[in-house]
Order: sequence, then C-alpha cells, then structure tokens
Amino acid sequence: MSAPSAATAPGLFADARTALEFFDLAVRFKKIKGWVHAADGYLLYRLARDDAAKGAIVEIGSWMGLSTAWLAAGSKAAGREPVHAVDVFDGGEMLKDEAVVKEEGTTYHHFVEHLEAEGLFDHVRPIVAESAAAARAWNGGAIRLLFIDGDHRYEAVKQDFELWSPHVAPGGWVVFDDATEHYPGVVRFTNELLADAAHWQHQQKTASTETFRKIA
Repeated sequence: MSAPSAATAPGLFADARTALEFFDLAVRFKKIKGWVHAADGYLLYRLARDDAAKGAIVEIGSWMGLSTAWLAAGSKAAGREPVHAVDVFDGGEMLKDEAVVKEEGTTYHHFVEHLEAEGLFDHVRPIVAESAAAARAWNGGAIRLLFIDGDHRYEAVKQDFELWSPHVAPGGWVVFDDATEHYPGVVRFTNELLADAAHWQHQQKTASTETFRKIA
C-alpha cells in the first residue's frame, strides 16, 4: 500500500483541525438552550470570522444566546466587529408559551449570563426591540452578515428581509434559520428569493439554514 502523497496529506490534516475546532465549539456551547443546529452554528462562526465582506453583524432573534455565541466567538476570534443582537426577549409569538417566559417574563438575563460565562458579552451589542423598530432606527452602516431567526411566519420573515436587506453590503450574506418543513413560512420566502438570482445568489442549504449572498 503506497503512502499518501505530500499534496494530499496537508489537506487531511487541515480537515482534522477543522473537525476538532467544530467539535470543541459545539461542546462549549451545548449548555446554552436553543435550537440552532451545531452545523449551522459553525457556519455562522466561520462567516463571522473569515468572510472578507465589510460591515456589521446583525442577528434577528437571540433567545438565550446560542446563535449569538457562535457569531460572537467567530468575530471575536478574528478581532472583528461586535454582534448586534435584536430581540424583545419575551418569546414573541413563537415562544411565548415556553415555561421560562411564563415564569420569568423574559430571557434577557439568561442571554447575558450565558454570553458572560463564555467571555463573549463584551463582543455583543443587545438591541431590545422589535425587529421592525430596530431596522427603522438602524444607524450602524452597512451589514456584512445578517442572520434572520425571528418570527417564522411568512409575513414576518418577509418583513425582516425587506427592512434589513437594504443595509446588507454587496458581497454580504443573509442566513435564514429553520428553513425546514416545520416552518413553511420560512421555506416559502426562501423559495421566492431563489427566483431573484439577479440580486441574491443562493449558496447552500446546511442543516436547517439557507444562505444567500447579495450580488447587487
């Protein structure tokens, strides 16, 4: 049996390092309650850390900080910009019946505690507001990475996109969470966006996310 070529071996080692990085982060953030698949979290981490686009990072929907942690960890690792986390922190229409909301009225203190425990809260700028109000008041300039994970009803997803996407810089990214059969509103909107290939280039479906890059 012949030995691996010199050209092949570096790629294998790079893949192993990537797998170890993913595993370590997935274990690190496992204790934060949320529904972001680890593969989607790692995509957010790598986009926040490595993508060459310039601008802010904005997250619509934070809950207890799981996706926020992935984003902030990536951006902080590269010494880049903080994450603007937009949420009302009261569950909204989707999560208002969760026990923590009924018992405590808010998840904001859990959000802060989780991010502080991970040493990431200093790299996060919470915006406690409805997404629409935050978008209309946005003065943070161009956005390089927009993560939409708020109200999953079709009209709400469409509104989030229409209000925030004009701020996304050409070459910037929009990632939609929960683009699965369980959330037909998200699927319906992302399917519609596929038709706008002149402005939005579809990249890939990961575990539960759909990712688009702004062309113009």
